[in-house]
Amino acid sequence: MSGVWQTDITYIQLTNHRWVYLATVLDPEKRKVLGYKIGDTMTAELATSALQMALDKHRKPLIIHSDMGSQYTSAEFNIKCQNYGLKHSYSLKGHSYDNGRMGAFHSILKREEVYLKAYQTLTEVQAAIGWYINFYNRNRTSNVA
Repeated sequence: MSGVWQTDITYIQLTNHRWVYLATVLDPEKRKVLGYKIGDTMTAELATSALQMALDKHRKPLIIHSDMGSQYTSAEFNIKCQNYGLKHSYSLKGHSYDNGRMGAFHSILKREEVYLKAYQTLTEVQAAIGWYINFYNRNRTSNVA
């Protein structure tokens, strides 16, 4: 088992002014994205799917850390944590730095990928984010302190 994973959801705007949502699970010690899911609704299922992807591919952590958004306080997400024996910790209101590396990843992703492109469809976002996460995990993080 590893220590702590962090998770959060960020927004990405399409050219038609609609939004899509990226739920990400990050190992803050290794600075690697372990799982992610992109969808057109910000639901507990979106957050849970990203966690499941991470659990399917990596040794489970002791703790999963998130904010107190409804997706992460949902029964669906917490049952998933219980089923895997994960302790779920939460950032307190006004203490977003608790999930700082997760926020930093989303900021880097937006600066280096999202804000440089104009996405028309969910499919375009999925392809671009999938490419970027692969790049980030394999290439970029070796150059980041």
